[in-house]
Parts: sequence; structure tokens; C-alpha cells
Amino acid sequence: MLASGGSDGMRIWDLKRRVQLPTPRQTPAIQNPADPVTCACWITRQEATRETLCYGTGLGFICIWQQQGQGLEDFTAKVSRRIGMGKEIMCLTYDHTGDDSRIASGTRDRRVQVWTFDFKGPLIPIFSIELSTTVPRTVNFNRTAGRNLLVFGMYDGEIHTLRGSDGTVIATNKAGPMIGHAVVDAPQTLFLIDNVTNGFSLHRLEDGACIRTYNTNPVKTFPKQVVFGEQATLVVGGSDTGTIHIFDKNEGALKQVLQHADKGRVQTVTTYDSTHHSLIFGATSTNDAEPTISIWCRKRTTSPSDRPLGSEIKNFVRGIVQLAIAMAIIAYVSNILIGQTSGITLLENAWRQYSKLGAQTNDLTNTDIRSLVERYIEAQRGEELERARSSETNGRHGQAKLVKPQEDALHAVILLGN
Repeated sequence: MLASGGSDGMRIWDLKRRVQLPTPRQTPAIQNPADPVTCACWITRQEATRETLCYGTGLGFICIWQQQGQGLEDFTAKVSRRIGMGKEIMCLTYDHTGDDSRIASGTRDRRVQVWTFDFKGPLIPIFSIELSTTVPRTVNFNRTAGRNLLVFGMYDGEIHTLRGSDGTVIATNKAGPMIGHAVVDAPQTLFLIDNVTNGFSLHRLEDGACIRTYNTNPVKTFPKQVVFGEQATLVVGGSDTGTIHIFDKNEGALKQVLQHADKGRVQTVTTYDSTHHSLIFGATSTNDAEPTISIWCRKRTTSPSDRPLGSEIKNFVRGIVQLAIAMAIIAYVSNILIGQTSGITLLENAWRQYSKLGAQTNDLTNTDIRSLVERYIEAQRGEELERARSSETNGRHGQAKLVKPQEDALHAVILLGN
């Protein structure tokens, strides 16, 4: 599903069917044409079967819609209330840990508020604080035990860390003179900002230090959204010339420019990564033209499910092979090879063959592993039979005992690799 909002209110589309879904009835205050939607976020939970949408408006209303009805095609309004002094809601975010879901908001009057939400009743406040100088442009929950909140300041470029229990400022860094928009990567080690000067920049989260800049030569200093794309390998951001810029995150090179419109601001940009596709969304941000949304899709060339054996499984199987061979050495030495070295020589030869295969990490397949282990087992059998024949010829019955090779562990490796 795709949600968008602006001066025409909040809308939701079913992208698979390419239809707009009906919106719930709103109170007259929410339906005010002079109260545009300013920010929105989906509240997602892995165990949830219904989508939940949260959005804020220019007059300080926060609303939460949730899927209802047969086929889950209808949305109902679960929350609709004005917060604080009714100032513009600049940003929203959520965090879901265990059974507890939290929603955070930042408003133009420098106020940051955090609530709990159980998807049934009203918002329950946790804390509400007013920052001294910072107007929050983006808020983001820090995935720690304390669930601290990061606040990115719009006009001062400061990044405050608020304690999750009471909102006390416990740390402050600076990313630049201004922040038009900010987004934190999934591991929470880096963040991107629209620096409102020459384009976008990548920073370390721990100290705010700039790592790389992506120059877009903006004509005017309008704030523009910038996000990570394709598993955080790309930087995707808007412009004031009707285009969307795509950069390589690590190299900083411009990879592609997407044409959304002939002119005008593209301040709203987001991305979505699925198993087989990567999507980029861009929306018009102007009052003198019909608002439009463009969607670009790129099919992934390969996916983890397309490979016969993923690299992670290969590494795991190699580790099992190493462990099994080591265990076979110990058992072989303790049961058979007291005072002898021929078995060690065979294992050494097998290990050398394995090492040759292992040097070509990406080429090692199930067939390679199976062939190696089977050759090792046959070599063990041949050596045991040869020793038994030799002992019979010499007439030393009872001194040489034919022991069945320990195949179970090694054959388990073969089954594991199937």
C-alpha cells in the first residue's frame, strides 16, 4: 500500500490493484482544507495482520487509521486529536518492541512528545518536553534498552539524544548549519541529511562527523527528503528542478537522474525494497500544479532464493566438514592408529584436496563437498582392508582388528548439504 498526504488530505492506494482505497470519515476539524498533511508513517508489526497509518497536520492534529472490514479494504480512524498548542507537526516516527508500541512527534514550537499506543485505545503520554532552541525536523528511536530518541534540528543542525523514560537531553552533536531532512540507516551507525547548502551528506551517528557529500547544486534552499535505497547501497534524494538524484553511497558518484516533472520541487521521496524489486517514489511539492506521484521499479538480477546454495549455508557446511574431519582424526587415532602414521597421511591428503577447493570459496558446491567426503571414506575403507589382508598373511590373527570406519558423522554432512 502507498499513502500520501498534502493539501488534498490523506490518501491510500492499493498498488497491486492500482486503486485508491476509501478513507474513513473525519471530524470537520480534520477535514479543514487549510490544514494540510505534513508528515506520515506506517506503524508496522511482524505479527500484525492489519496495516496502521499515523499522520500529522499543519494545525497540530495527529490521526491514526487502521484497516478494518471484510477484505481489509476499509480504514477506520482510531485516533484523531490535537496535540500541544496546535502547532505544525514537523515529524513522526514509531518503535515497536515486544508488546509495546511508541509514537514520537516533533512540532514547530520546539516540542517533542512520546506516547504508547496499544492499537485499541487512546495515546498514553510518556513525556513531553520543549527544547531550548531546536525545531525538530526528524525524530528517530534508538534501538537500545532505554529506547532513547534522536532529534535532528532543522535550523541549528544539532542532534539531541533524549532519554527514553523522561526526555532529558543526554547527548548533543552537530551535523551542520541546517538539516532539511534526516534518515538513519538500519544498523544505526550512519545517517543522511539534506544539508540545504550543496545537496546531501552522509554522517557518523556516534559523533555527527561528515563522511561524504553528494552534490546536487540546488537552485533554492528548500528542504528535501533524502533516503537510503537498495539495502542502503544508494542515496536517493529530491530536488528543486523536478528530478530525483541517485548516488552510490560508498563512492559518491551520481548513478542516475530520474525525471519526475519538467520543473518544480520534488521534496517528497521514499524507497521500498522487496525480495525481487526495488521501488523509488517521488511526489510533486507545489501548489500551482496538479500533485502527482511517480513510481520507478527495478527488478533485482538475483535474489537469495534463486541461488542453489547461499554463501551462508556454504560457509556453514564447510565448517561442519572441518569439524567432522577433525573428529574423525581423533576417533581414528584413538581406536586404530596407535603407533602408526598411514591414516594421518590419508587424512592429510584429503585435507589438501579440501583446501584446494576451499581456496575457491565462491565455486565450492554441494557436489564438491560430497565428492571430497566420499573419497575420504573410500580411502579409509581401502586402508583398513589392506591392513586386514596384511595381518592375515603374516599370521598375526587377533592383533589387528578391522574397525568399521566412522561414517555416520561424515554422511550427516552430506545430508546436510543436500
